[in-house]
Amino acid sequence: MEKKWTKEEIRENIEWSDKWLYRAMKAIYDRQTQEEKSIEATVKANGVGFTGADARIMTYLTKWVIDKGALNEKWKEVARKKMLKYSGQLARIANKEV
Repeated sequence: MEKKWTKEEIRENIEWSDKWLYRAMKAIYDRQTQEEKSIEATVKANGVGFTGADARIMTYLTKWVIDKGALNEKWKEVARKKMLKYSGQLARIANKEV
């Protein structure tokens, strides 16, 4: 039987691992529509992808990670704090429920 991830496990891994943080950012970013990615905003409130409040900064930071590979400490802390709120969505992704 395949492991079932909990929100708490996802949160803990994001808090302690840069690799998990970056993978989490990319997983949420990948659920944004092409339009949302290009305008760096949330168009449809559908519970998938970044929230409207986070869309601009998290899309920008995720594109940075994809292009450059890492964030500096300041931006890593910003991203980590924001990504913790996506632990439920990330657990659904990890458990292939979406």
